[in-house]
Amino acid sequence: MPREPGKLLKKRYKVIIILIALIFSLLFVRVTQLMFFNRELAPAPLEAPQYRERGFITDRNGDKLAISLETYSVYVRPGEIENKKDAARTVAQALESDYSRILKLMNKKKPFVWIARQVDIKYNERLEKIDIPGIYLEKEFRRLYPFGSFASHTVGFAGIDNVGLEGVEYRFDEVLLPKRAAARGSDGTAKQGYSVSLTVDRYIQEVVEEELQAALEHTGADLITAIVMDPHTGEILALSNKPDYDLNDFSRYTDDRKRNKAITDPFEPGSIFKVFIASILLEKELIHEEDKYFCEGSIEVEGITINDIKPHGALNFRNVLEVSCNVGMIESVDRIDKFALYERLRAYGFGEPTGINLPGEGRGILRNPSDWSRISKYAISIGQEISTTPLQIMQAASAVANGGMLMQPRIVKRVERPDGSVLKEYAPLAVRRVVSEATCTHLLDILTGVISNRGTGYKAKVEGYTIAGKTGTAQIADTEKGGYLEDEFYASFLGFVPAPNPRIVILVTIDRPVGEVYGGQIAAPVFKSIVERISHHLNILPSFSEIYIIRDE
Repeated sequence: MPREPGKLLKKRYKVIIILIALIFSLLFVRVTQLMFFNRELAPAPLEAPQYRERGFITDRNGDKLAISLETYSVYVRPGEIENKKDAARTVAQALESDYSRILKLMNKKKPFVWIARQVDIKYNERLEKIDIPGIYLEKEFRRLYPFGSFASHTVGFAGIDNVGLEGVEYRFDEVLLPKRAAARGSDGTAKQGYSVSLTVDRYIQEVVEEELQAALEHTGADLITAIVMDPHTGEILALSNKPDYDLNDFSRYTDDRKRNKAITDPFEPGSIFKVFIASILLEKELIHEEDKYFCEGSIEVEGITINDIKPHGALNFRNVLEVSCNVGMIESVDRIDKFALYERLRAYGFGEPTGINLPGEGRGILRNPSDWSRISKYAISIGQEISTTPLQIMQAASAVANGGMLMQPRIVKRVERPDGSVLKEYAPLAVRRVVSEATCTHLLDILTGVISNRGTGYKAKVEGYTIAGKTGTAQIADTEKGGYLEDEFYASFLGFVPAPNPRIVILVTIDRPVGEVYGGQIAAPVFKSIVERISHHLNILPSFSEIYIIRDE
């Protein structure tokens, strides 16, 4: 009697299932054998890194700011260690580490356990002498920052897994540790990633950091930031926030401390913003240098009184900028339509990121005129009701310095292959023309008066040099209750060296200083000290212009 087709099919299914189960059982047995009993064939605790060594980060002259050192990570397979106490004691002595902690790790019921990752190279020789079954060494590369906290907010850092977490290390992670076959050696593993060359000049950065640290201690401020930029190329020669942090011990610091506030945190700029308002009004020929003003110390706008620092009396427009007169600026900005003002401020780049090759850049706040109040236009003219990052101020100021062309700020100069050849060059990028060259020349001439002994920036004067600049002192907005905090200020100085054809632009900002709060008194001297120390390095020769007498305090 023939078999029923259904029964035959069921029998075949059973055979197939049994065969599959048998195959998986054999695979399980083999994997168990490899993991716990075969020391020679046991796999590493993690897949060996396919790309082992990160490329360098250097300054513009090739000085190495971030390098990688070959070192060891230590792991154990607890099931292979016969005498865990002796093994833990040996490892603890080699690493100068805590014996009880290591013993606890060795007693874990796991196939493998990390004991230490990327240990200091001074322990390498001791570790190599350990010959205890179950203890393994894995070669890894440890990121090292030779200058500690130097340019910390720009360079950033890579974590223990060789992944960039902040700054250039993060933004260029796939370049420094590329995921491309072209980076591999003949054995299929990468020998070294590409290197990133910054626009930063190590000497200028060192000077800026030293001067900011001294100012931080002198003013008792929460934060001091400075940027030095070449206005013709957009290259950042130095960028620093103080306090900063040690890149070799980054985990010890808060996220707030590690944030690059020069590009992430917007602030109300106060009177340094008058530079851009003035350029717009001059460009549109809505004001002239000989225009007359009379400052009684305050002005009423739409029923609201806006105060000046003091009565300034009779002034022309040049004087308005020299003494930073709020009344004069408010009367001047009354001559422009708010939509036209907004359009020109947007052209300067306010309210949008600059596009710099660093992570976390802020946009700032420039509201649409449809959202302005009756006094917004006047508040903006003196640097209120608008927020910008220090980098946005620098981008706009560089346009004034170079004859009216907005340049994209650059922090990376090039990417190089391990053999030193150039993979990618970052050329200067002109975004758009903002104002005319004639307007810039005229405005810079006016701003040289700010550094005279009549102006608010007289403490920025560097003997032998003609300098243009603008001071700023802004109350800090109360983000919870509205209005402004009574005793908290943001002091700043924006300077152009030399005038009338600036080679560099420098911004110094001081957040919540204690005691003296005016930008001309505490930010201008920092600018002066920086210029005195870097001008010869940049071959900026004295202009031998009139030397003003500096009045006493």
